[in-house]
Amino acid sequence: MGVAETLLHTHDITEGLDIPWRLPEPLAAQVLGRLFPDAPDGGSAEVLLWMTGRGDLDGRPHRTAWSWRAAVA
Repeated sequence: MGVAETLLHTHDITEGLDIPWRLPEPLAAQVLGRLFPDAPDGGSAEVLLWMTGRGDLDGRPHRTAWSWRAAVA
């Protein structure tokens, strides 16, 4: 969850300051695999932003609620 929080809040800050920054795909993929096992296919960064209500994903409604669902190891 710490990695997810760091990635997502860095996104929030850079977005608010209009600084170009993109979530690193490998880290976003690991967060999705561990905390969002029900995530749809797609680019990891875009899907993570969509899963947490911070972005849109083609063909899917905007999310207004979400929660962590840790995968079983």
